[in-house]
Amino acid sequence: MQRFIQIISESTESHIENFNKIEELIYTELENSGSTRLVLTLQKMQWERAVFAIGMFSLFEAEIQNELKVEQGSAFKELKKRLKEKGKNEIILRFEEFYYAINALKHGRGQSYNKLLENKNLPFKISSINGVFTNEGDVSEIETLILVDNGFLEDCLAVIRICYNEILRMSS
Repeated sequence: MQRFIQIISESTESHIENFNKIEELIYTELENSGSTRLVLTLQKMQWERAVFAIGMFSLFEAEIQNELKVEQGSAFKELKKRLKEKGKNEIILRFEEFYYAINALKHGRGQSYNKLLENKNLPFKISSINGVFTNEGDVSEIETLILVDNGFLEDCLAVIRICYNEILRMSS
C-alpha cells in the first residue's frame, strides 16, 4: 500500500503542475483570442480533474480491499467500521465528505449529493440544485455537482493519506 500512496501522491502533484502550466498558457492566449478551442480545452481540463479524482478514490478503495482483506461488501464500509472502533470520528466525517463528493461526481443527484447539501462546512464547493456554480466570466466552468479544482484534488489526496496512516496503525 505504501507504493500506492507514493505513486498517487506523485501523480496528483504532477497532474496539478501540468494543469497549472497549460491553464496559464491558455489564459495568456485568451487575452488575444476568444477561440472556442481554447475555451473547450479549459473545460476539458475540468473534466480531467473530475475523472482523476474519481479514479484516485476508486483505486484507493481497491487498495483498502486488498489491505484489509475484504472479500464481500464494501472496503470503505470496513474502513469506516474500523475507524469507528478506534474512535476516529473526525476522520470518518472528513472521509465521508469526499466519499459523497466522488459518488455525486460519478452518479449525479441522489443520496450522496443530498448528504452534501445538508453539510454547510464542506472543504469544497458543491453546485446549486441546477448544477451550475455561476462563477461569472469563468469560461472553464462545466456542469458538475462538485467543483473539482486543484484544492479538491489536494484535499482528496490528504484524506486518502490520513486513512492510509490509520490503516497502518490498525495493522500494527
